[in-house]
Order: sequence, then structure tokens, then C-alpha cells
Amino acid sequence: MSAYRTLVAGLLGGVVGTLAMGQYWTRVAPKLEGDSGGQDDKKPDQHSISLVGQQHEPGESSTAALGRVAYEKTEGHPPGKQTRAALSEAVHWSMGAGSGALYGALAGRGNPLKGAAFGVGLWALIDEGLVPLLGLQDGPAGSPARGHANRLGAHLAYGLGLGLTVWALAGVLPGDD
Repeated sequence: MSAYRTLVAGLLGGVVGTLAMGQYWTRVAPKLEGDSGGQDDKKPDQHSISLVGQQHEPGESSTAALGRVAYEKTEGHPPGKQTRAALSEAVHWSMGAGSGALYGALAGRGNPLKGAAFGVGLWALIDEGLVPLLGLQDGPAGSPARGHANRLGAHLAYGLGLGLTVWALAGVLPGDD
């Protein structure tokens, strides 16, 4: 497949992967979290490893924090509740589709195992590394092991959905080879 076609396959795979991640959070994560899976009662910034200071608010997801911060920088005031929710979804889906396009460009036809490895890489580099360094969530000590395991599981689900979709589309999308 051409570079353009693998990019499109990756973009579509990223959408499917994001759907798979959502299903993980809906169906699997609640079973793993139990009653003790939430954040502990801690002072803000206690577990921060941010290079720029804490950007997220208590209980705010990293996608919600990024959307809110971008909105505040451009608009000069905080967004309302509905706008916050829409911004969080927009960041989440943009990251999923954009990461999928990157995967397609890098992996070509790809396969489910490459997709799973890509999902684990996103978890390690972005979710566990870059996001806390930017203050969009607490550092590694800020959530229990189950929280880290659930985020890893969600990224594995994303990567498998991505890899399967790109692999399946390799035989469907018209190619120039």
C-alpha cells in the first residue's frame, strides 16, 4: 500500500482503537478497580513530577486538562461544563486518530502484535511519561498500581483494535503495489 493509504488505514484504525479503549474502560476497568481503585486523599501537587507545575484540577482527566488549558489560553477564561466535556472528547479522539495515523505511517500494513506493542509504547512514553511531565496528571506515585494497570490495559485494547484494523484494511483498500 502507498504511504497515503497506510496513513488513512492508520487513521481509521486509530478510531477503531479508540472505540476499543472506550469499551475497555466501560466493561473491564470497573471490574479491576474495585472499591479501592480511586485516588487517595492527598494534597494537590504532592505526587507531581511536572516540569511546568500542576496543570490538572483534582479529579480531572489528562484529556480534560489539556482541553481546558488550551481553551483558557485561547479564550482567556475557563470553559463551561459542557464545553469541558466536549473538549475532553475532542482531545481523546484526536489523540486516538492521530496516533493511529502515525502508526499507519510507521508500520505500513501492520499487524495486531505491532499494534499492541504500539499501544504499550503510547502508554509508557505518553501516558506514564510526557503527560505527568506536562502536569496533566499526577506522577507515577499519584495513583495505585491498579490505575496504572488499567491504563496499560486500555492502551493494549487501543493497540489491538488499531493493529487489527490496519491489518484488515491492507487487504481491502485499493493499493498501488
